[in-house]
Amino acid sequence: MSEPAAPATETSGLLRAYQVLATVLGFNLIFVIVAAVAQRVTEPTSWWNLNEDLIFTIDQVHGLLFMILLILIAVMASRYRWRPSMTISTMLLATVPLVSFWAERRATRAAHRPV
Repeated sequence: MSEPAAPATETSGLLRAYQVLATVLGFNLIFVIVAAVAQRVTEPTSWWNLNEDLIFTIDQVHGLLFMILLILIAVMASRYRWRPSMTISTMLLATVPLVSFWAERRATRAAHRPV
């Protein structure tokens, strides 16, 4: 018989990895959006347009890290026995600039709550 999920009494490695990655991706998402807008509204000789390859690479890394974040959320959902609505909403909220920071705090509180 499986044991009930224990709340995270201290920050576990999984929870800490999620917190760090969610925060990094939150700031990176803001940069990605600013860069996309800046590339469209600035002169072709602006920094944003002259460094298009760098920005593209940052975008690609962001996408890879976001997929890792989704996996971390799924593992946390299993470990802390979240309801499907909590899991799906955490994944969706991670895509919204600024709201992603609130979603990270919400998920951290949920991990510390007893089941």
